[in-house]
Amino acid sequence: MNDLALSPHFLDFILVFTVVEFVVLGLIHQRSGRGLPWLDLGLGLVPGFLLMLAYRVSQPQSLSGPVLLCLALAGLAHGADFYRRYRATRRP
Repeated sequence: MNDLALSPHFLDFILVFTVVEFVVLGLIHQRSGRGLPWLDLGLGLVPGFLLMLAYRVSQPQSLSGPVLLCLALAGLAHGADFYRRYRATRRP
């Protein structure tokens, strides 16, 4: 793996991306009515965000392969959950 993926800055990037994701998806719902409302977004994102933040403030100097794998799998599960919720809101 390259040095960027092993540095703590990689997790910082994911944390910032999560905040941007929350704002963008919330604004899309607010302006168009599509997607999930702010509360559902917050309840979906905050637990993972806080876990990543807890790890970030306690982590060693670099991220290990298993940690990166867990983060990637958590991101995929998060995306699948939001997609499932989004599809449920589109049903009559």
